[in-house]
Amino acid sequence: MPITASIKIKGYVQGYGCGRMEIDTAPLTNATSVPGVVELVLAAGNNTIAVPVGAKGVVITLDPTSTIFKTLKGIAGDTGILISSTNEGGSFVLPLFQVTSFVISASAVDTGKLTKFQFF
Repeated sequence: MPITASIKIKGYVQGYGCGRMEIDTAPLTNATSVPGVVELVLAAGNNTIAVPVGAKGVVITLDPTSTIFKTLKGIAGDTGILISSTNEGGSFVLPLFQVTSFVISASAVDTGKLTKFQFF
């Protein structure tokens, strides 16, 4: 029996003068998911994360107690996008289409802190 994965983001933002704004995305699904979980302590510099064959996305969970800046990159030479500064944890979903790897660059060794990658 194949493994099926479906990720949907639902939430809200409130506190504006306009009231509450709903966030509700269409699900990202993979009918032939090959799940995989990688937990690692990021080394200083570029950390290449291999994507399992067939994965269509990844949930990346950052340790909220980390004090290390992290940048998401397509390849090591990219400028990338800052995804975490000091003490900012949380999770986010990254769709992956025809991707075999991506890079998380860390400003220093993230000693004792795990970054979790859940592929689906």
